[in-house]
Amino acid sequence: MTQGSTRARVLHWFVRGGVARTQDGVEVAVDVDPLVVGRDEGAGIRLSDPEVSAVHCELRAVNEGVLVRDLGSTNGTFVGGLRVREGVITTTSELVVGQSRITIEPANKQRVDVGYADRFGELVGSSPKMRRLFGVLEKVAATPLSILILGETGTGKEVVARSVHQAGERKNGPFVVVDCGSIPQSLAESLLFGHEKGSFTGATERKKGALAEAHGGTLFLDELGELPIDIQPKLLRALAERQVKRVGGSAFEPIDVRVVAATRRDLAAEMNAGRFRSDLYFRIAQVRVELPALRERLDDLPTLVEAVCRRARRPEATSVVVDWIERRLGSYDWPGNVRELVNVVEVAATLADSPEAIDDVLTLARDVSGGDGPQRPQTAFAEAKRGAIAAFERDYFSQLARGAKGNVSEMARQSGMERHHVRAYLRKYGIEKG
Repeated sequence: MTQGSTRARVLHWFVRGGVARTQDGVEVAVDVDPLVVGRDEGAGIRLSDPEVSAVHCELRAVNEGVLVRDLGSTNGTFVGGLRVREGVITTTSELVVGQSRITIEPANKQRVDVGYADRFGELVGSSPKMRRLFGVLEKVAATPLSILILGETGTGKEVVARSVHQAGERKNGPFVVVDCGSIPQSLAESLLFGHEKGSFTGATERKKGALAEAHGGTLFLDELGELPIDIQPKLLRALAERQVKRVGGSAFEPIDVRVVAATRRDLAAEMNAGRFRSDLYFRIAQVRVELPALRERLDDLPTLVEAVCRRARRPEATSVVVDWIERRLGSYDWPGNVRELVNVVEVAATLADSPEAIDDVLTLARDVSGGDGPQRPQTAFAEAKRGAIAAFERDYFSQLARGAKGNVSEMARQSGMERHHVRAYLRKYGIEKG
């Protein structure tokens, strides 16, 4: 029986969860989905306490009890006199936020159904986290609800957005992508709302904005946390009123758009710091989903490798590539997540007729001392592992630098990593960018 068919029987997990009870008698169940505590009207537990931040902390059910995470609050979150940034409550405890108190009562373990599906659109995975994610996406895809996707770079946030679009009633409409992180601040309003001819220098023609282009379809706002603060209330108004006015225009144009957004930033901390509006956050985060990092779902590697090999029209290479990854990258933590895995698998699948060729291209078969022959390592296991990983990293970034001709932004895009991480690896191994 394959690993995939074994995983297909995993239909639930167990969490403890519990109840959160305020001093005013308000009682709210704590489940696997985050429960926000704060002063903002969109919070799951709303407190009028002026010493409580707009979004103060969140509660979530986990296997051990109730996870408490401070969201960058101004005055802190306290349990038993100790200020906590993140911790698990396992027995009845009092949570103090500002001048307010919340009693947390963890419950006995309860079963959480995670569904049968091991894929959704272009997404694949058999781990419980991914199965639950697929179940949530399947339910919300057919609704008009806005979705906020959280996750590290390379986890597949745009793939989620595209899959939701294709599974919903708007699949025949446009799917428009706006990368908020690359919008020049001076052009942000024009790009989103459009402009009239002559409304500013360089506006040589009348042009639609992204919101109007997405009419009848889906607007994907990637890196939402990078959106300029002065544009945020205008976007909120456009979404609430379902109409836009172009820069330099006087008439409003109706829009019918579903918004899916993604970010790798901690928007809660951004809100408390005044860099992101909480009203826009709660308008877009009607449904919030979080993509786990690849290192948190390594059991999905065989399923992911199979999907990539099929897409590369090399399905017969799956077993060879899976075996190669298990042998050579068993301790690798995939900082570039699924995007990095895809890059590696596509190369390995192409060379799968000869596993030795995969080793040669990716350097991992070479002895850690630098020799070319299959010599027996003379080092301790930990040192040998570090050497093998270093050899892989050195070769990977050397090839990346050559292929991208030293362009760090392109290297970051191809590897699915942040630019500063790429630069750190280049410095670490003395790799020239040019």
